[in-house]
Amino acid sequence: MARNPSNPRIVSKKHVARKQQEERQIKTAVTVTVVILAIVAVLLGYVLIDRYIIKPNTVVARVGETELKVAEFEANTKYSRINMLNQVNQFIQYGDFGKQYALPIALQLRNPEIVGENVLNQMIDEVIIAEEAAKLSISISDKEIEDLMREQFNFFPDGTLTPTITSTVVNTPTWSAAQIKLINPTATFTPSPEPTATPDGWEPTPTDLPEGETSVAEETKSSETEIAVEPTQTPVPTNTPTPTPYTTQLYRKDVNKYLDYLKTYGISRSDIERILKNGLLRDKLLAEITKDLPPTEEQVWVRHILVDGLDEAEDIIAKLDSGESWADLAAEFSTDEANKDNGGDLGWIGRSDSYDPPFLEAAFALNKDGEISEPIQGANGWHVIQLVTKAVNNVNSYKFEQIKQEFFNSWLTEQREKRDNIKIEDSWKNYVPATPALPEELFDHLTVANPT
Repeated sequence: MARNPSNPRIVSKKHVARKQQEERQIKTAVTVTVVILAIVAVLLGYVLIDRYIIKPNTVVARVGETELKVAEFEANTKYSRINMLNQVNQFIQYGDFGKQYALPIALQLRNPEIVGENVLNQMIDEVIIAEEAAKLSISISDKEIEDLMREQFNFFPDGTLTPTITSTVVNTPTWSAAQIKLINPTATFTPSPEPTATPDGWEPTPTDLPEGETSVAEETKSSETEIAVEPTQTPVPTNTPTPTPYTTQLYRKDVNKYLDYLKTYGISRSDIERILKNGLLRDKLLAEITKDLPPTEEQVWVRHILVDGLDEAEDIIAKLDSGESWADLAAEFSTDEANKDNGGDLGWIGRSDSYDPPFLEAAFALNKDGEISEPIQGANGWHVIQLVTKAVNNVNSYKFEQIKQEFFNSWLTEQREKRDNIKIEDSWKNYVPATPALPEELFDHLTVANPT
């Protein structure tokens, strides 16, 4: 059956206009969308480029031809903050005693620019150290870096290192009559050396004996041979060494765990290896720079009387000038309870010992045995200082390490001051990280006084 032809649809001008309008709207919407997407892409690209290319490569300081960039600066600063936080946590384990050491570190952590400035200066020093080390053909191997990493995790697959025992030199002063008169020392009992037991099996070598004589040990051996009975074999147990439970696999697991933790702050393994390398390079250069440094130090033997005010200190000096006894005045007037009863004797002290700078300066300014200083104001009051004697003395191994560090630091400062090609960019403050942050509850714990 044939279909009826459909009536043709009549399109009016109104319909055509509407359709054209819709097409224009669609086209405009597509264009706007494309533009927005393009802008978003540009912005996102800029952010990514800034974050991963521009910012990390922004220079914060220059040392000669070497550029210090944001990427290393941020990694070093965050790593420094992590170590400072660990120090705070370690100190607070000692209660109120540890708080006095933890609080200054905590205050620095709350001021990121202080930490950042210290790190930036350290990085500048590291460039100078690397340049000086290169001149002396000092280098660091990958094995040395790995060994240091193992040491920090207490992993010693070949056995722990045996520390070198360095004897401590004790200064025995030679007393002059004037010094004896000054402090009237009491005789100190010196114990006689106790006899040392002879080790089993020891006998003198033939050169220790007159010709033709035999040693007691040889005679004993001879007599034992004559009366000896065939011994019965006694099984000796063999001590099998127990392998350390800290295996290479566990060590690597701990390292990876630690590196994963650091990665959350943007610190990579290469950053850690670079930091360790710089530390090793510093140690090697320090050893080279201080290799001829003698283990001695200029020291003064002093005693003091500590009082609250200037008038009291001047009164003490007047009494001394009139002939009154130093020991009696110290016992009566000194507020230093630790040594007032022994004449305020402080013994030998060095320039780097933990005394107030004004006190040290005044003590080392004295040159004649028995000389008395003018009143010196310190943190705890006013000092009247008397020099017993001054000398260059040997120091123990711990003090010698301090002296070497101070000598190296002074040398490094001199090297830095000689240079005119060190430039720190003003923009470095914009890149100082504040993470990881000191928890507020931890800071409150350090600053809130314990209830009495």
